[in-house]
Amino acid sequence: MEWSIDPYHTLVEFSVTHLNINLVKGRFSEVQGTLHLDTQEPEKSWVKANVKTASIYTGIAQRDEHLRSPDFFDAQRYPTITFESTRVRRTSAKSCSVTGNLTLRGITRTVSFQVEFRGYSRDPMADNNWKLGMNAVGVVDRRLFDMHWNQMLERGISLLGFETRIELDIEAFKFEE
Repeated sequence: MEWSIDPYHTLVEFSVTHLNINLVKGRFSEVQGTLHLDTQEPEKSWVKANVKTASIYTGIAQRDEHLRSPDFFDAQRYPTITFESTRVRRTSAKSCSVTGNLTLRGITRTVSFQVEFRGYSRDPMADNNWKLGMNAVGVVDRRLFDMHWNQMLERGISLLGFETRIELDIEAFKFEE
């Protein structure tokens, strides 16, 4: 069964350590994609999605511009981040591991997300529309995508961590035929 990612009800968020004491969080506001969900044989499920890098938002305009720059996402040169699954493996009745190719800054790496299915609901705004919800969490090392920018501070503390947590709260829809 094919579903379309609802860009208005899907969150793509990330967090990275700051000064080794706290987290800096951000999100991307422009996401689209398709997923095929096979509840009987989850290994036949797949997802293809993309995010517009220029849609990054952390709440601080100066930081957002720096993240769009060549130091990080290089949004002008690489306007899109893509993910295409290559393997889905059920881990429990309502969760699975999704492995796939993440392409960022023109570099493709294999990453995995732990996905929890949250359920289905009929859309109250459209009689023939169904929604589903899921949460996906993964961690990537930004250096694998040539994002090496950092500043070393006193006592050997780095300004930013390299391990980046990615969390997606996905709502998708399909129309009954």
